[in-house]
Amino acid sequence: MKKASIAICLIAAFCLMLGGVALAGDKGSGGGGSTGTISGTVKDINTGAAISGATISNGSASATTDANGNYTMSATAGSNTLSASASGYQQTWQVCSVTAGQTTSVNWSLTKAYGSQTIPAASMDWVILGWNDLGMHCDQDDYSYFCVLPPFNTLHVQVFQRSSKSSPVMSGITVSYAFAKKTDSTLHTNFWTYASNFGWNLAPNVGLTGNGLSGDMKADSNNLSWVADGIPITPYDDDGTWDPYGTATITVKDSSGNVLQTADVVAPVSTEMMCSNCHGTSNPQLDILQEHDSYNGTTLASDAQAGKPHRCSECHADNALGAPGQPGVESLSLAMHKFHAGKVAATTDGCYNCHPGSKTQCLRGIMERAGKGCIDCHGDMNQVYTSIQNGRSPWLNEPKCANCHDSKHQENSNTLYRNSILNNSPGSSMNGKLYCEACHNSTHAELTTANSADPTIPQKFQGDNYWIWSCQICHTGKTNTAAMHK
Repeated sequence: MKKASIAICLIAAFCLMLGGVALAGDKGSGGGGSTGTISGTVKDINTGAAISGATISNGSASATTDANGNYTMSATAGSNTLSASASGYQQTWQVCSVTAGQTTSVNWSLTKAYGSQTIPAASMDWVILGWNDLGMHCDQDDYSYFCVLPPFNTLHVQVFQRSSKSSPVMSGITVSYAFAKKTDSTLHTNFWTYASNFGWNLAPNVGLTGNGLSGDMKADSNNLSWVADGIPITPYDDDGTWDPYGTATITVKDSSGNVLQTADVVAPVSTEMMCSNCHGTSNPQLDILQEHDSYNGTTLASDAQAGKPHRCSECHADNALGAPGQPGVESLSLAMHKFHAGKVAATTDGCYNCHPGSKTQCLRGIMERAGKGCIDCHGDMNQVYTSIQNGRSPWLNEPKCANCHDSKHQENSNTLYRNSILNNSPGSSMNGKLYCEACHNSTHAELTTANSADPTIPQKFQGDNYWIWSCQICHTGKTNTAAMHK
């Protein structure tokens, strides 16, 4: 397998605030030896230009794209693993289900070949791979009426010493984080004024887990990465600049306090939940509570006006916060998607009414650049809420890479992409050691992204904006041609 194909294979699991349902690849399958048709278009992921002469193959049949990048091929009904290759581009794979007598559409966006540069990490002994877990966290500008989600962000870091055997270093060092432009979140949010109303007794600038805007990171539960969770940052710098892509500087020191390596990692967070699009611009928060009271007989509006706002998860279960809710009350994800079904467009822009957002670009990774939107993975509002009614747990059961991609590029069994670990490395040397997000970046922001704030790690250590494809990043004595997945 060619080294760079892996990042195009990361399906965008849009699980930010309220969860979603996996649809991709759910086209059914026909029986036995009957055949169907696969057709589609192959384009350049950067320019959108059609690629002629590309070869699409399922191992037993193939087709070549015409001058407009189009192809059509017959295929046996059932699951088909397809590859697409073209001169000057990286080969990539998709899985699709073919139904006898029907046409299945499979489009492609190919990435140009790359990787001839000198790798900066080759002259370094210590390397940092760092990422944010979700690609975008949600926050609020005002907590005086209610709380959907508190200020909360999570960073992960894996540290490698290239002169060693390249296992993650989890002892003998300290790993810290700090935000140079975000040192006082109380300047731009009233969260701590009302935190006790929501059941959280917190000192200013301290998040739900006890972490602040700087500090030392701790070993995660797998003892594979350093993590700081619950970081209470906002999308505002100290000087008031709106900055949803604030960066933390990660510093690795030895036991004597000597700095071994530093790197900047983006910690995205946005308040771009556009309730005002439907609930008015004068006081959308109050309008939401009044609507809730009118439908449910609650007293949320009067409570808030009396200085006693409520947290949504007091009643509505929310797996994002580990909140069980109240018996007989719909979960927050179910209630939100069910109530708003039919009221917003079944498009990514429609999703951006609640999930940040047209300016923030929550969905900005390579899947979005390849033409996949929220609906392609999660379905529309009806499909999201009906999947929950049918037993799916939002946040815990999300779209899978395996829905569209072959076995080489799947997340671990019964594991979200953001928690999955490489298990098919060449020679098994890195199996069980390297998180998928360490190389590909976080959900919704898979490299290469549409935002220049994301690729700080590959820029420093690899010399480009791509996913981590070079074995030289972590290993000495390696070339740029080794495959990451076997």
